[in-house]
Amino acid sequence: MPLEIVGSSGHEKVPTRGKPGLERPGRPRGERIERSCGKHFVDPTVTIRADVGVAIVPQTISRHLAEANLKSKLHFHALPLTPEHRQLRLQWCQARSMWNVTDRQKVVFSDESRFFGGTDDNRVRVWRHPGERYNPPHTVLPHTARTAGVMVWGAIAYDAGLL
Repeated sequence: MPLEIVGSSGHEKVPTRGKPGLERPGRPRGERIERSCGKHFVDPTVTIRADVGVAIVPQTISRHLAEANLKSKLHFHALPLTPEHRQLRLQWCQARSMWNVTDRQKVVFSDESRFFGGTDDNRVRVWRHPGERYNPPHTVLPHTARTAGVMVWGAIAYDAGLL
């Protein structure tokens, strides 16, 4: 749907806000906002028609992706583990593989979650076939820079209940 701009050409005088009878040069403020919003709007049908020469609607694109068995999924967030990290994790697990019930009752399980106040969670969606989750082109390393948010931590032990 094309954006319709109504208003002045930008060279007339327009009324000022809050000051009846006074005028300023330029476009009405509402028109400026409409223009800036319209500047960033891209109609995929128009773009594809320009590239291919055929009108294709978004439903056609979705149907073809579904026929190719491609699904829109989030990137898998891979842990940046080095071979040394993997070896240390394996040794840690092997050292505890023979624990009995008494040993396991001494473990404290904990978890943490981070919640962000903003709307941008940096999620990237990719089109991939089922079963390709761990392929390198479909993985992304986690974001490590400091960001504002709230960290919630909880722990539970066998005898202590919720800590």
